[in-house]
Amino acid sequence: MALVDTAFSMLHVLFAGIWAGTTVFYAWRIHPLLSEGDLGVTSAMSITTGLRWLTRIGAVVFVVTGGHMAAMGYGDGRLFSTSMGHAVLGMLALWLVVTGLLEASIGKIQDSLGEGKIQTAGRENQTLIRVAATFSVVLLLLGGYLAQPLG
Repeated sequence: MALVDTAFSMLHVLFAGIWAGTTVFYAWRIHPLLSEGDLGVTSAMSITTGLRWLTRIGAVVFVVTGGHMAAMGYGDGRLFSTSMGHAVLGMLALWLVVTGLLEASIGKIQDSLGEGKIQTAGRENQTLIRVAATFSVVLLLLGGYLAQPLG
């Protein structure tokens, strides 16, 4: 079972790093190009579709791997009675927020792009994207806190 636990933990952390890194990179380097009109509709649709699919695949990966880790590490009630358990619950809530922010903003961006409003797509969703990126970094920090040995 230790091998399965290790594999799930590694997959969870690897995918979290990829997802959070992609979100931050998009907010930092790609989205400003959209806001300035320096990115074409086709490219912007392709990039945002990729981020949306990464977010959706991540949802499955995080539920499976995170659920397994929570069941194995906090099955005896520690999820609700320890600071580590509270951090897990906080991370779950924050992950839901980031996923919702990305889904909502990407939907709005793609609607605007479909109407040919490139700069509008960027400017009207800039805050949501930045908040999602910031919270993604917080999720990684919480993950680092949770990586300490249980005991």
